[in-house]
Amino acid sequence: MLLETNRLIIENFKDSDISDWAKIESDANVRRFVDGKVLSFEESRKYVEMNIRQYKKIGYGRYAVRLKENLKLIGMCGFLKENYGIDFGYRYSKISWGKGFGFEAAKVVLNYGSSELGLKTLVGLTAEENCGSIRILEKLGFKLQEKLLFNNTKAFKYQYTKN
Repeated sequence: MLLETNRLIIENFKDSDISDWAKIESDANVRRFVDGKVLSFEESRKYVEMNIRQYKKIGYGRYAVRLKENLKLIGMCGFLKENYGIDFGYRYSKISWGKGFGFEAAKVVLNYGSSELGLKTLVGLTAEENCGSIRILEKLGFKLQEKLLFNNTKAFKYQYTKN
């Protein structure tokens, strides 16, 4: 899978991404709204490898998001099959925050998921305090479904349904 925007390349994770992904996931600020726990190198490796397996097994997963200018890994965006549905998620390195990369990637990945993969209903979970993530979901057309407690965090559950 390969998607491009003016500034980004979005593609399947590769084993060679493990080290860079581990650097992103070792930042407590990046993980603040996930569960507040930084990931070890081993946990980051397992995450990348799990996504690589998912591409083969079910045809989708979370995708690596890179800057087009130098192919630097800045985050991920994509789909994860969960017990509550297909989760649409994203996470980015702190240096990439506030530059519009999150929405830019999310827009093309969501389009790919709904048009190419045939994903009709997606769920987006976000902490109540995560204003950036809430803005992205709402701008993409996700609708607030409910407030809930997720990973001991007050959260919102959003849903996207393709017409």
